[in-house]
Amino acid sequence: MTDLHAISRAPMVTGGVLGVFAHPDDETLGAGGLLASAASAGVGVGVVTATRGELGEVLPPDIATLADDRPALAHEREHELSRALAALGVRAHRFLDTEPGLAERRPPRFTDSGMGWVRPGLAGPGTEAGPDALVAVPVEVAARLLAAVVRRARPQVVLTEEPHGSYGHPDHIQVHQITMRAVELAADAAPRDEADDPLTGTEPWDVPVVGWIVEPEDRFRAALRWLETMVDRRPQFGVRGDALGTISPDRELPSLVVPPDQVDLTIDVKAVLPAVITAMKAHRSQVQAVHLLDLTLQENRGLPVCGWFAVSNGLLQPLLGTASLRLAPGRDRVDELSDPRTVDGLTRDRLAGTRGTDRLAAFLGGTVA
Repeated sequence: MTDLHAISRAPMVTGGVLGVFAHPDDETLGAGGLLASAASAGVGVGVVTATRGELGEVLPPDIATLADDRPALAHEREHELSRALAALGVRAHRFLDTEPGLAERRPPRFTDSGMGWVRPGLAGPGTEAGPDALVAVPVEVAARLLAAVVRRARPQVVLTEEPHGSYGHPDHIQVHQITMRAVELAADAAPRDEADDPLTGTEPWDVPVVGWIVEPEDRFRAALRWLETMVDRRPQFGVRGDALGTISPDRELPSLVVPPDQVDLTIDVKAVLPAVITAMKAHRSQVQAVHLLDLTLQENRGLPVCGWFAVSNGLLQPLLGTASLRLAPGRDRVDELSDPRTVDGLTRDRLAGTRGTDRLAAFLGGTVA
């Protein structure tokens, strides 16, 4: 029998990619293509998740009772996350609240802060956040815990949410702030005179590259137009039998969709989409109507989408064949990336001969799209 928690007990990988996200499924829906691409290239990939998603809506009727049992839903989502990470090739995982330290300054468990839909595609604060909610944890405290992980993992690339939380979820915004502060602390913070300071005994690490998950507006709007037309011809239904809609391609879009001039890197991830699809299906409590087009068929080549999925709002979202990043100011030192491999007794840098965004693309296992 497979141990679903083996990834969470594995030593944190060093020198590779570290993804930091708010809830189980964010790593897959936001960065699945990037994580799977890097892993397929032999780069060590680790993930930190801030909460267990206790306030997520539950889609399948057969587990609907979990919506009224937060500990049970958290347990289910832990298992879903373990299966998704395995599908993506992630080698190590931590929940942020399992990091030791600062016990007097934070709750023992960080929980989902919840959200409410302001309009289709845009979330805002919910009404169910408790005293142990992630948004109630001081950024400086959570960031110090994460900084200790960063120092141990010594990642060359950190991936996380863009400043506005992708679609406005309070936990996503909080994770962005925690991550950016953690990177600063990991680089130069001295241990404090506290018995349980997590930075005690750790060596500083200055992360060269921090990437924020984004989507180019031109590609995303084209994908939405295609989905809108497709649904008119071929209606799609959710796990409860309800008809699924689409996001209007002509309206204001979530904050992860940015003008092309705010995108620093877009790579082709079509080769790893089967792994991403498997990871999406692992998150069955949260994700529905997951579909990957047969890209071996001529009729599906060149389309603006490679598939689609939906979450609890019942709106189909496009699955693109690309993944994009905006680099954090000051954390865009892509020419410092390296990936030495020893073959037949000789050590060579896998990235030799590449510079700029081509070097970052190669590090992540892809090519510039």
